[in-house]
Amino acid sequence: MNTRRITFLIFCIALLFASCKKDSGLDPLSNVVFPKNGVIRVECADCALTYTILKDNFAVDVKNSEDVKFSYVSDFELKTSINSKKKQNIRLAVFDSYGRMVSNELSSIEQGVSKIDSFNIKVN
Repeated sequence: MNTRRITFLIFCIALLFASCKKDSGLDPLSNVVFPKNGVIRVECADCALTYTILKDNFAVDVKNSEDVKFSYVSDFELKTSINSKKKQNIRLAVFDSYGRMVSNELSSIEQGVSKIDSFNIKVN
């Protein structure tokens, strides 16, 4: 009788641990992918930033300097284009969601000239 109780107790404990799963069907967040947020920092007096994430295009007019937030869920290639409205020095810095600097460039751009760059952004 004593061995049956011990066997039953071991079975119940094993069943208890086996039923605890992280990907439970009752968890509403089990299949949710949270986006990561990166930052494009543009320092210029008067310029226009156009950037592409996957197939989505975005445009921002920048006066003095601005931080532009972008969101992503997987690895991708960030494409940027800066059009200067006058001759000036422009700094373009790109940070991923972990705060790592992907790029930090200072360029002298003539009026009406576009500077096109692309950066590989990784999730890990």
